[in-house]
Amino acid sequence: MTLRQLELFIAVAETGSFSRGAEMISLTQSTVSQHIAALEDEFNTQLIDRTGKGIYLTAAGEVFLQHARRVLAERDVLTQAMAGLHGLEEATLNLGASNIPANYLIPCFLPVLRNRYPGINLNMRIGDSREVLDELKAGLVELGIVGGRLDDAVFNYEPLLKDHLVMIVGPNHPLKERASIGIAELMQQEFIVREDGSGTYQALQKGFVANGIDPEGFKVIARLGSNEAVRRAVAAGLGCAFVSDLSIQNNLRHGELVKLDVEGLSIERQLWLVRLRERTASPASIAVSELLREHERLGFSFGRCQTF
Repeated sequence: MTLRQLELFIAVAETGSFSRGAEMISLTQSTVSQHIAALEDEFNTQLIDRTGKGIYLTAAGEVFLQHARRVLAERDVLTQAMAGLHGLEEATLNLGASNIPANYLIPCFLPVLRNRYPGINLNMRIGDSREVLDELKAGLVELGIVGGRLDDAVFNYEPLLKDHLVMIVGPNHPLKERASIGIAELMQQEFIVREDGSGTYQALQKGFVANGIDPEGFKVIARLGSNEAVRRAVAAGLGCAFVSDLSIQNNLRHGELVKLDVEGLSIERQLWLVRLRERTASPASIAVSELLREHERLGFSFGRCQTF
C-alpha cells in the first residue's frame, strides 16, 4: 500500500467513478482500476462494488476511506511541519467553520493573518457545526470554528469568543416599533429557525430551557439552511427569528431588520476552536489558533469590520 494508492482510492470514492477519479489524478482508468484491485488483494477485502449504474463503497470501503483521509491529512501535517522550519513559507491550513464564524469572523481576520503570516493560505470549508465536526473527524479539515458541540471524546474544544442570539423582525412587522416584548407575547409569534445541526439552533433550544421556556411551545413556520436565508425571509416580512448579533450589524445600519429585546430572556453562546485530540497540530494550525486567541483577548472587533 502506498500514499499514491490512497490518493487514487479517495479520488474514485469522492467522484463515484473510476473514469472521473482517473481524470482527477491524471492517470488512465485501467491504471486506477489496477491499483484499487491491488489494494483489495492486499487486504483480502472488497472495497468497491462495481455495478452497471456506477460504483458503491462497501462497508469495508467506507472504513478504508475514513482512515485513508486521516493518513493523507497526517502527511500534510508532516509537510507543513517541515515548512515550519523555514518560517511557515507556503503553508496551507484546511479550516472548517460554521456559518457565523465563516461569514463574520474569518473575513475580518484574514487581513490580520496576512499581515502576520503572509505564507499561510487558508482553505476554508463551510457547513453547519455538525458538518464541520464530521469533516474534522474525517480528516478533511485540521481546525474548526463552530458554535455547537458534539459529546465526543475525539474532539478538543477551546472557547474562543462569546456571541449573543437576538430577536429580529422585518421593517414592516407589527412589532417593529416596540423596544421589547414579554415571554408570553413571544410565544404567540411565528418564527423561522435554522436546521437541527446548526450551532444557532442548538443555542436557541438551550437558551429557552435555561430560561424556563418550553421549546415545544415555540411556533416554527420554516427551517432554513443558512443565516442569510433566515435574515432575508424575516426582512421580507415572514415572521421573526433569533439570530447571531454578529450577523445583523450591517442589516440594522441599513434599516433592513429591527432588533427587539425579550424581557427576562438572554441567550448567549460560545464559539469554539476545535481540533482532534490525537492529531498533531501543524505549525500553520498553531499559528492561526494563537493569532485568533491573541486578537480575541485584545477585543478585536470580529463581525463588525466593513467587509460585508
